[in-house]
Amino acid sequence: MLEMGSRSHVFLLIFVSQILAILGQTNSNDATALFSLKSSWNNLPPNWEGSDPCGSSWAGIICDNSRVTSIKLSGMGLEGNQFGDLSSLTALQILDLSNNVGLKGTLPPSIGNLKNLTTLILVGCSFFGPIPESIGSLQQLVFISLTSNSFTGPIPP
Repeated sequence: MLEMGSRSHVFLLIFVSQILAILGQTNSNDATALFSLKSSWNNLPPNWEGSDPCGSSWAGIICDNSRVTSIKLSGMGLEGNQFGDLSSLTALQILDLSNNVGLKGTLPPSIGNLKNLTTLILVGCSFFGPIPESIGSLQQLVFISLTSNSFTGPIPP
């Protein structure tokens, strides 16, 4: 039988472990968005496993507490033509998918839902079609680079 002091230490250890587990978990909407990307793209980093992208430190995914704030997957050999449910990453500030020639298709208008996006880098992919008008509504966007794709039309103001 444990003494009172030992029981307190065990309780404290369990309590701290539970708090750390809660803090490490990815926001459920963010996790869903990343899982939709995972099912839409090929050649993902090998450590994109498990159910907690922030807690498992998925390559190229940067989190602040439970929120995904950056996706930096430049030159990873990614392939696919869908963006999954990217628009639900409402805390996303940086999206860098540059130099992934296997990423193709059109940019979805829902990219305009990324209201905290400051940096969008899609250089050297195979995207095509018009640049969505919704990009013009990204008030926090300070850097955008879309060269070496087949976009048509201007970047919306």
